[in-house]
Amino acid sequence: MNNYQYSPVAENLIKKCHKLNEANVPNVGSRTLEGLVNSVENSDYNECILLDNKVVGFVICFQDNELTKSYMNEIQHKNFKEISDRVNNFLYIDRIAIDSEYRNNKLGTELYSNIVDFAKNNSIYNLTAEINLLPSVNTTSFNFHKSFNFEEIDKINYSEDYEVSLQKKIIE
Repeated sequence: MNNYQYSPVAENLIKKCHKLNEANVPNVGSRTLEGLVNSVENSDYNECILLDNKVVGFVICFQDNELTKSYMNEIQHKNFKEISDRVNNFLYIDRIAIDSEYRNNKLGTELYSNIVDFAKNNSIYNLTAEINLLPSVNTTSFNFHKSFNFEEIDKINYSEDYEVSLQKKIIE
């Protein structure tokens, strides 16, 4: 059995998270290292999964509080804005990435369970995310989110090659 460790995304882990993020494009958006550092520093919740000092997964989330809304407005985060126009009291799952060698080991499920615990402990009533439809449909993400009882609240077409499904799950 693997001995996974869960940790906040610390400074010494950010380059490994960035490498994993870029390996998961286009299922997650590409980010510069500086952009990912900025996201982690401004996030309300972040966590990574380590196995033998290797980052095998991570997640970055943002709550809809005033400080975060100001940051997201500053970086012009389209999906966060679209969700905040439709949902109140939410935690937005900005990105999740699992190393391809470690998929199908319930690591995403573990991260989402930890996110739900964080939400409950902070009186957050909704989890939100978006799933890429274009440039290609992220079927794996759709199936994963469906297993967590996420439901589509809207589709947003930003351009001929960028469309997303906005998703929401009510925390019970």
